[in-house]
Amino acid sequence: MGTGHQTLWLTLIIGNSRWHWGAFEGDRWLGSWHTAPLSEDQVQMLQQQRFTPSAWQQLDSLVSLPPGLMDRPAAGQTPPELWLASVVKAPLPWLVDYPALHPIETADVPLENAYSTLGVDRALALVGAGETWGWPVLVIDCGTALTFTAGVDQRLVGGAILPGLRSQFRALHDHTDQIPALDLDLAHWPQRWATDTAGAIASGILHTQLAGIRDFIQAWAADWPGGAVVLTGGDSAAIHHYLTQQPPALAQRMSLDPDLGFWGLRVCRQRAHGAHGANL
Repeated sequence: MGTGHQTLWLTLIIGNSRWHWGAFEGDRWLGSWHTAPLSEDQVQMLQQQRFTPSAWQQLDSLVSLPPGLMDRPAAGQTPPELWLASVVKAPLPWLVDYPALHPIETADVPLENAYSTLGVDRALALVGAGETWGWPVLVIDCGTALTFTAGVDQRLVGGAILPGLRSQFRALHDHTDQIPALDLDLAHWPQRWATDTAGAIASGILHTQLAGIRDFIQAWAADWPGGAVVLTGGDSAAIHHYLTQQPPALAQRMSLDPDLGFWGLRVCRQRAHGAHGANL
């Protein structure tokens, strides 16, 4: 697997609902895995054991590490670099004593025209998409929030934010009397004209979400006819599936890439080491 000169390093993107982990060997992608938010004790244990596969197994035997990480020989006494970006602040103090920590904030991402409150996750995904899929690019992140982030030549054009699918379901239940709490079932898209309350909620949220996404893609295509469109985030596979059943001109514009944020962290690391594309 390893060549002896490539370095194992890890990535962590802390989102609103989940923690997203990834591993590289040099610039070679080993894979990703995802966890619920961890406790301070769990984070300390992982640090102390240098995030080894055995540490993950102690944490949770159900965590599915990528085969490329499981098969890699143990890496001596040097702790692997951990490149971290977080949209929440609470867990960061738990990691400040880790000797190979590299925290990334929006200002550290090589993206021009980024405003101060732009989320680091959006900045990383946009730069990762531009590096991987080419500029201009529109990133649609289908997660806790649904975000649209557009860029040209490593420069932010702008974007939009609204509640994601699951957030809309929760909000309707929390703020409306007698509306049931529903589980989001993206495996079975609802019919448009529902004949019961649950079906009507699913139809209203899911069909209007699709319509909104289509509208943003069409506006992007009008402004940047050759621009790429990349979907990412936890619900992106299902959204991509249903959007690709739309007219071919729309479907052909879209790509699916759940790992854009990790590609963005790879760009940050390459810049920090001053070696674009090198195996570090």
